[in-house]
Amino acid sequence: MSLEKLIVLSSEDKDSAISVSNSDFIVNLKERYYTQNILKVLVKECSVPNVFPNIRGSDYGTSQNNILDFNEPAPLQVVLPEGQYLINSSDPLLDFTSILETAMTSISVATISVSYNELTNKIVFEVANDGSPNITIPASTPMADVLGITEDLTIPATATATSPSGQMDLSGFQNVYLHSKEIALSHAIDGDFGLISMITPINLSDAPFGSYAYRKNDDDELSQISYDDVRNLKRIRLTLRDNKGNVLPIGTHKVSLTLLAFLASG
Repeated sequence: MSLEKLIVLSSEDKDSAISVSNSDFIVNLKERYYTQNILKVLVKECSVPNVFPNIRGSDYGTSQNNILDFNEPAPLQVVLPEGQYLINSSDPLLDFTSILETAMTSISVATISVSYNELTNKIVFEVANDGSPNITIPASTPMADVLGITEDLTIPATATATSPSGQMDLSGFQNVYLHSKEIALSHAIDGDFGLISMITPINLSDAPFGSYAYRKNDDDELSQISYDDVRNLKRIRLTLRDNKGNVLPIGTHKVSLTLLAFLASG
C-alpha cells in the first residue's frame, strides 16, 4: 500500500540564495513528511517558456550559432545580433538574408549578395565577377546548420549563384529538456553523454516564440520514474537544458513541474 501526493515545483518558489536562475534553481519544500520515502513519481505536467531565438549568442554555449566564418583567403568573421530572424521579411531588421549580406559586405573586399530560393529552401550566395576574390565558408562555422552547410562551401567570383547542399534551417529549438538528479538520476540515455538525469522532453513546435510550451502526460507508464530505493525529495534542483546539455537562459520567465509521488507506507 502506498500514499499518493502531488508535488508542485516552480521557479517562483526557488531558494534565491542558492539558485542560479529561473532555469537552474533549487526548491526546498516546506512539507517534510510527505516528501520522504518516495517509491516512484509520475511526471504529470510541466510548462516552460519558448524564449529561445533561432539565432543565438554566447549565452547558449555550444548551441551558439550567430557566428559565420569565411575566408577570402584571409579569415574573416561575422557575428550577427542575437534574435528571432525571418526569411524574406519585408522588415529589413528581421530579414535574415539581408542582414547577413550587409554584415558580410561590411568586412569583405568582395562584392557579395545573399538571397533565398523559395523553391529549394536554400540560401544563395553570389560573388561578383569584378576582381573580387573567391570566398570559402568552412563547414565548421557555428552558423553551418542554419545555412545548410555540410561541407566546405566555395563561392567562385564568377557571378554564379551558389548554394550549400542542405536547406536553410531557421526553425530554432524543437525540444528542450527538464533535468534533475534528485528526481531522475540516470533515468535517460543520451547518445553523446550516456546516462543523464532527464525528467522529460518538452516540444516547442506548437509554442510560438515568446509564448509558453505546455506538456501533459496522460500515459502513466511513459511518465513513470521508479526508484530502486526510497528517495527523499524535500530538496530538488531543476535545470532546463537543450539537447547539447547547455542550460537555457529564460530571464524572468517561469518554469513549473507537477509530479505525482507514491510514498511507501509506514
